[in-house]
Amino acid sequence: MKRVKDSKYLCERGKQFYFRRKAPKGLEWAFGGQEIVTVSLRTDSLKQARTALAKELLKFERIVKDAPARPVQPVEPDDHPTHMPSKIEIDETVRAWLSRRLEREANASFAVGRTEDHLQELIVHQQDVQTGLGLIAREPAMTTAWIAEALVHEKKWAVEAGDPRWRYLCQMVAHGQSEVNARLKHDWEGSPRKEGDARFLPDEYRQDAERAEKRKQATPVSLTGLLDDSLAEKKLAPATAKVWRRHIARFIEFVGHDDAAKITRADIVAWKQALLTRPNSKGALLSNRTVRDSYLAAIKSVLSWGVENDDGIAASPAAGLRVAGRTAPKVRDRGLTDREANMILAATLNEEVGRLSPERALARRWVPWLCAYTGARVNEMTQLRAEDVAKEGDFWKIHITPEAGSTKNGEPRTVALHSHLVEQGFPSIVKGKAGPIFYDPTLHRGGGDAHPQNKKVGEFLARWVRKEVGVDDPNIWPNHGWRHRFKTQARLVRMDPGIRDYIQGHKARMESDDYGFVPVEVTSREIELLARYVIVKGEREGEGGA
Repeated sequence: MKRVKDSKYLCERGKQFYFRRKAPKGLEWAFGGQEIVTVSLRTDSLKQARTALAKELLKFERIVKDAPARPVQPVEPDDHPTHMPSKIEIDETVRAWLSRRLEREANASFAVGRTEDHLQELIVHQQDVQTGLGLIAREPAMTTAWIAEALVHEKKWAVEAGDPRWRYLCQMVAHGQSEVNARLKHDWEGSPRKEGDARFLPDEYRQDAERAEKRKQATPVSLTGLLDDSLAEKKLAPATAKVWRRHIARFIEFVGHDDAAKITRADIVAWKQALLTRPNSKGALLSNRTVRDSYLAAIKSVLSWGVENDDGIAASPAAGLRVAGRTAPKVRDRGLTDREANMILAATLNEEVGRLSPERALARRWVPWLCAYTGARVNEMTQLRAEDVAKEGDFWKIHITPEAGSTKNGEPRTVALHSHLVEQGFPSIVKGKAGPIFYDPTLHRGGGDAHPQNKKVGEFLARWVRKEVGVDDPNIWPNHGWRHRFKTQARLVRMDPGIRDYIQGHKARMESDDYGFVPVEVTSREIELLARYVIVKGEREGEGGA
């Protein structure tokens, strides 16, 4: 592209004329991020080009004038360039530029096609480039210099005109331009490609990739940093993030360093074996499931994230690693039995609260009943606020929402209260109140995002069920057993599967189930199918029923 004589912003390339002007410093954003604004004037007539140029100049000046009034993102100042590139670094950078250029040209060919004018323009451009290689002229062609300037800016190289490195960079770029032109000419003419410039043969690209891989492996990659970045993107629940941080810290202590690039498969296998064979602080061995689904899941996820985000790791050494052995045999159903449910619900009716706070006394009284009639997670119930309990028409309801804490699927849902709960007086406990029902937010008790107060209430209930109520079978979870029991009871009464899953906050079975919403009267209709719990008091060994 050559500048037209006596015209500062008018350039000619082949038979076409272009407007070309540098954007003012700091206003590149107003021109789509372009540092050099280049616009085709769509004519091969110099007279028409001058007329079109005047319009483009007015448009350019208007954008510059209006730019300060437009929303603008702060522009971070470039780091001061201090890096002096080696010959190999220049070669690798130009080859990478050539690959991008060829990809753009291929896309453009499919999009608009090529004409005889394009071919003629290519020939003229090739002549300009060859002249700038030093065979005739002492200075590089204008397009060659522009590309070289862009690469220097991109890489923040400390290279200036007149420097030997600048001369070499321009020569390498010019050879790259010639290679592009030669390949495009062959493609457009339909002739077979000949072996091109040796600087751009596949073997050179292979060596570039090998050097890049060696540099990547030699650069330390903080495993803790990968963990932080992956957690920031995944936005896992605080409790899960806390567990992952504990596991990764334990792994770093085990291998003795924090460099993810140095982690080998042997390191992870050794860690797995140590987890499976060394007793924990309580003298017990971790189960295969815990090692697989918690410890290994954390390290696998973090390393895979590093690979996927090209963050210094070429491949995950944990990929495909498994924990051998079968899952522990299931010795009983995971839902509470009639007897266990009766024992817990009967104990909630004990009015002696001892030294319990008012909030924990309420939790002991009502949370098991709420879990029994909704199948919700215990922490979804312990996080309920007074404002989450309301009446809609003829129906009392609870609103389970992430605004109050976590939910099973991250989505809010509204569930009707079973009439048995209403008759027992649950709605009356929120009258005139606001905020959490089952804990006092002013008493933090060491709670935080990773261990919130409502979770502590759930843990209190689990201890109470095990130690005081006597539901101490190690094969049953005292709180989570309600969820399994609800599913069983719902099947017995032929509750609608889609509504049943909605009530419990389980993922929809089909995409169509996510359309529309579930009215409170629909959840009431299904929940009322459940038989009322009839409590048999004073018969801990008897079979209380539902």
